Amino acid sequence: MSSILIESAKILTKNDLTTAHILLEDGVIKRICKLRPITRADETIHAEKLIAAPGLIDVHVHLRDMELGYKETFQTGTWAAAKGGYTSIIDMPNTKPPTTNALRLEEKQNRAKGHIFTNLAFQAALVHDVDEVNRMKRSGAVAFKLYLNKSLETFNSSDKSVLCTALQAAKQSNSLVTIHAEDGDAIRRIQTESVASGKHSINDFLRAHSPSVEVTAVESILELCNSLRVRAHICHITTPQAVRKVRTTGNSTCEATAHHLLLDQSVFKRHDTKAICVPPLRRAEYRRRLWNLFVTGEVDVLASDHAPHTLREKVTPDAWKAASGVPGLETSLTVMLTQVFKGRLSLRRLIQASSTLPAMIFRLHAKGRLQIGYDADIVLIDPKARTTIEARQFLSKAKYSPFEGMKCRGKAAHTIVNGHIVYQDGRIVGSPVGKILRSDT
Repeated sequence: MSSILIESAKILTKNDLTTAHILLEDGVIKRICKLRPITRADETIHAEKLIAAPGLIDVHVHLRDMELGYKETFQTGTWAAAKGGYTSIIDMPNTKPPTTNALRLEEKQNRAKGHIFTNLAFQAALVHDVDEVNRMKRSGAVAFKLYLNKSLETFNSSDKSVLCTALQAAKQSNSLVTIHAEDGDAIRRIQTESVASGKHSINDFLRAHSPSVEVTAVESILELCNSLRVRAHICHITTPQAVRKVRTTGNSTCEATAHHLLLDQSVFKRHDTKAICVPPLRRAEYRRRLWNLFVTGEVDVLASDHAPHTLREKVTPDAWKAASGVPGLETSLTVMLTQVFKGRLSLRRLIQASSTLPAMIFRLHAKGRLQIGYDADIVLIDPKARTTIEARQFLSKAKYSPFEGMKCRGKAAHTIVNGHIVYQDGRIVGSPVGKILRSDT
C-alpha cells in the first residue's frame, strides 16, 4: 500500500481557504484533517504555500494517436494534461480511424494502456445503429459525439428521422450525447460560394461560421433532444443566445473553452490562421457576454478542446485549408487562474467548472471532489508562480498557441494521479499510472 501525506496545504472550505493535511493511501483520499496525522507516509509533500484542489477533468480533448500520432500521442497528450493540472481527460472520436464501433474503441483503449500519465476516457461517434451504440457503451464509451458541422458524419444528420433514430439509440443506452452545434449545410454552402469566387481569407471563413450558424443548430438540436428526453451537452459554446437556449431547455448542459472566454477576433492580427478553430473566436462583445455567463455558472463546464496540429497544417494563406483547433491542455488552468487572482473569477467557480461538474455530467465515479473516499486525483496549485506562455516549451507536440506571450499568475506545481505524483517542479516524474475510465452507469 503506497501513501502520500500532503502537509499544510490550503484547501477551499465553505467560506475561505484553510490549512489542512491530506493523507492519500492506495489511490484514495484517506484523511483530510487540521492536525497532522501520526501515520507514517511513504512520501511527504510540504505544501505550505500551495492550494490543493481536486484534479482537473477535461471533457473535450483530441489526443490523436493511431494514424495521427505525428500530431499527438496518448503519451505526449497525457504529459501535457498532467503539466496542466488535469488528472482525467476524455478523448474525442474523430481520430483516424474514427471511433465508430466497439472494435475501434477497444483498439484505442488497448493502444493507450501502459502509455497514459493521466486517467483517460473515450467518447464514441454517435451512429444510428442501436445495437452498435449499445456495444460501444458496454465497451466503455462515456458519451456519444454528434457533429452537426459534419466533420465526422456517420449518417445524414440533416435527415430528421435518421437523426431521431440515432438519438433514441443513445437514450436507450442511458448515454449522454455531446454535440458540435454548427449548421453544416449552411457552412458548406457559404464555403462553396466563397471558394468559387476566390474568397479564402479569415474573414470569409468567419462569415461561414457565423454566430447564427451556431445558434440555429443549438436551438434545433436541443428542441429535438428535449422532445426525445435525451441528455445533451453542447460543446465549445460561444454565443450568449445559445447559452440561453441551453438554460431554458431541460436535460442539457454546455461547456466553453478558455480561448473563447478570453480571446476575440483581434488575435488573428498576430496569429493569423494559427488561431483558427471551430466554432471560431468571436467579436469582443460576444466574448465579454460569454465570460459573464461562465462566471455566473450559466455555462456549466470549462473544457480545453485541445486540438493539436503541426505548424505546416496551421499556417497557410488559404483559411479554408488551415487545420482547425488550438492546443489547450497546458494553458487552460494557468490563464484561468490568472483571472482568479485578478479578482474576475472565484476559485470555487473554477473548481466547479473544471472538476466537480465534469465528473457529475459525465458520471465519473469518485472524481471531481477533494473528499474522503474519493480517488486521490489532486492538483497542487502554486498561486505565486509567475509564468509567460511559451509554446516551444509545451510537452504537447503542438508548439503554437493563441495565448503565446501572455503573462500569467498561478500554475500546477504537482499533479497526483491515482495516488502517484506524475508531475512536479516543471517535469514529468512519474510512470504511466493512468487508468481507462468508464461512466458510472
